Amino acid sequence: MTVIDQRSPAPGRRVGDWDTRVQGPGSGCRLIDLPRIADPRGNLTFVESGDQVPFDIARVYYLYDVPGGESRGGHAHHGLQQLIVAAAGSFDVLVDDGTTSTRFHLNRSYYGLLLPRLVWRELGNFSSGSVCLVLASQPYAEDDYYRDYPAFVTARRAAEAAGEVPDAAGL
Repeated sequence: MTVIDQRSPAPGRRVGDWDTRVQGPGSGCRLIDLPRIADPRGNLTFVESGDQVPFDIARVYYLYDVPGGESRGGHAHHGLQQLIVAAAGSFDVLVDDGTTSTRFHLNRSYYGLLLPRLVWRELGNFSSGSVCLVLASQPYAEDDYYRDYPAFVTARRAAEAAGEVPDAAGL
């Protein structure tokens, strides 16, 4: 498994941060530039189904107060698609297609990471006070989860062989 985690000369920044192209293979994931309305009283960003995200939003949840050193995620979804946004603070999202892993560093509330189905994800390196906002294409369903990595890889390979693995452009 190859891990792509290129760092720029500036501490804490990665090469290509906030480049909307996939960073490395990206496992079919890509960064989305969300609308920003600047105002001296405070900025506004919005997300609408079918516009900024290519799916209807069926569920919204957020992670917060994650203790230092803890991670979240550690699973993949059979059918669910997601947009992950650092609503406050920063964190890393490691995505994995069973062959290659890519790390995205999210630290701006006007960028979202679009994750197609059948992508393993792990979230970590949460800054103090960070809030991870997730927009999902389906309501919660335990049977949509792959929580066992080898079972995920088997399912991913079967979907690839059948030509059924979408990318972030055609979720």
